[in-house]
Amino acid sequence: MKRFHLAFALTCLLAFARPAFALTVAPATPDERVQNAVAICHATVLGSESFRNAADGGIYTRTWLRVNEAFKGKFPATITVVHRGGRVSGEGEVSSDAPKLKVGEGRLFLLGQRADGTLFVDNGTSGAPSLASAGSTKTASSTVTDPNALALLSAARILYPSASGPDLTAQAASLLVPLAVPGLSTNASGVSRRFTAGDRGEPVEYLVDADFLPTGITQAQALSAVSNAFRAWEGVTSLRFKFAGVTSFGMAAANVSSNDGRIRLQLHDTYNYVSGSSTLGIGGNSFSISGTFPNGGMGGNVNGNEFFPVLRGYLVMKHTQSSLQTLATFEEVLCHEIGHILSMEHSSENSSEPNTTLKQAIMFFQAHADGRGATLGSYDPPVVQQAYPTNNTPPWSYNRVMDVVTQPSGAPNIMGINQIELRGYDGQSTNLTMSLVSGTTSAGAFSLQGSLLRFTPARFLSAARVDPASGLAYDRAFIRFSDGTNSSPFVEVRVISLLDDQNPGGASDGLPDDWVAQYFGSASISINPNADADGDGVSNLNEFRLGTNPTNAASVLRFTFISPTNLNWFATPYELYEVEASANFTNWFRAGNPVVPTTTNGSLTNFTASTNRLFYRVLRVP
Repeated sequence: MKRFHLAFALTCLLAFARPAFALTVAPATPDERVQNAVAICHATVLGSESFRNAADGGIYTRTWLRVNEAFKGKFPATITVVHRGGRVSGEGEVSSDAPKLKVGEGRLFLLGQRADGTLFVDNGTSGAPSLASAGSTKTASSTVTDPNALALLSAARILYPSASGPDLTAQAASLLVPLAVPGLSTNASGVSRRFTAGDRGEPVEYLVDADFLPTGITQAQALSAVSNAFRAWEGVTSLRFKFAGVTSFGMAAANVSSNDGRIRLQLHDTYNYVSGSSTLGIGGNSFSISGTFPNGGMGGNVNGNEFFPVLRGYLVMKHTQSSLQTLATFEEVLCHEIGHILSMEHSSENSSEPNTTLKQAIMFFQAHADGRGATLGSYDPPVVQQAYPTNNTPPWSYNRVMDVVTQPSGAPNIMGINQIELRGYDGQSTNLTMSLVSGTTSAGAFSLQGSLLRFTPARFLSAARVDPASGLAYDRAFIRFSDGTNSSPFVEVRVISLLDDQNPGGASDGLPDDWVAQYFGSASISINPNADADGDGVSNLNEFRLGTNPTNAASVLRFTFISPTNLNWFATPYELYEVEASANFTNWFRAGNPVVPTTTNGSLTNFTASTNRLFYRVLRVP
């Protein structure tokens, strides 16, 4: 978090996002894999570094390898391989399209080469099976234990007995933490990521680019396969998905930078995004890393595990692969890649996997191509439920803003001034606890008293209101709600103004001087905060708290439009509103999720309705 020092600290919290990647590969024999690889060697991992590519803005990681033994091609003593993903400052990408390498490991590397000459591991981690433990310098022939590696080694020695192949001599040239959530993809700190819409009961929307399709598959069949794939995951998680239409993305789906929470499915690869000789599809997501909480939490906490929030998901299908012309296989790969979008890792990357549960999982690295379509295995549900439990979703709440009043002789002691009421929501429980996790103290201090968060100014201050949309604040606090098992994403409360109140006579009445001058012509005028200047039933003090005009009776919290599917009301931007419904004016219930408008138009479109007459009311959370 960066601070800009003025008369007090003005802070801005930044979150960044980039895509995460994963892949599915078509079944191939060891001989076919060896023949498809550009070069093959046994090498030891020496180290790695992440960097930003100036050409496309993406984050990549280059890894240095010491070549111990060549099987296909002529190698220098050291080479580098480059893959998408890594971490630069507060921005991160993760990729199961890239191998997961640890310094000191000895692996067999099946390499591909891009048009720019850079080397990469062909078909992800499965193209770099382990040969030796960290620290070993033995040759591959004396250390191999992995049956997948053994089969590949045998094929390489038979097909390329003299290490024939391309001349790569011109290529001379932070550790992964054990998973807290096994089976889920994590970054280098062991933190996974999740969509949070399901916690609120809201669907994740998806768009489909079907400009091109595998030969023989119609658009109707493709959309049905997409729907079946999403339903398979809906059946075992708290998530719901909503089709938002067919559209052309105009670029590779992974490079669409709109962080709108949607999933973009591109059923073709006309933008040449997919690499790897037998890759059928790539799926992943983009997520944000908070500078305040770099180890997760902004995506909530599920059963003790912190998560990053997913900002968008994507999928790209290699529509020219012949195996995708079979509709059931096309559907299976879609289902697999959606698993990656949901942060699932491969169940196994061993083509000779002896564990039937792992091999029969939809997340097995090779397509089964056996007609199963979008059918999950017994392995898949308990893994994905670590991020999306079906019976106890995490609570949630909404970011808030505060306008703070200061006076020369201490903080104003007026009900409703310099405080907000915190409210948390949950799909299963109303018994939530809340805690003040952290708060800055540049202009004052936060304190939590029951459900009231109070801010006490440190001194007499005067500072203009910052744009609530900017993310700036004079001070900020982070709150978290818990149901006893899971916790909400951290909720941010920002102090966005420090308003001086010296009149009348140096004693605070809760009405800032600039506000009084704006609506009543002069700050020196004595205004009764409990009076109702415009006769609309709302006191002057509450008009200030509501953000309405105290001299205009039409400027008040009220509905502006009502229909069977839509409610609109006059709102103060960035305040929290709840809409309630009742059939008898006695028993009221929340008609939909709370709303934080960004304009003066509050709107609720996804609310509970029935054939019976209902009455609605809108409440601003104080």
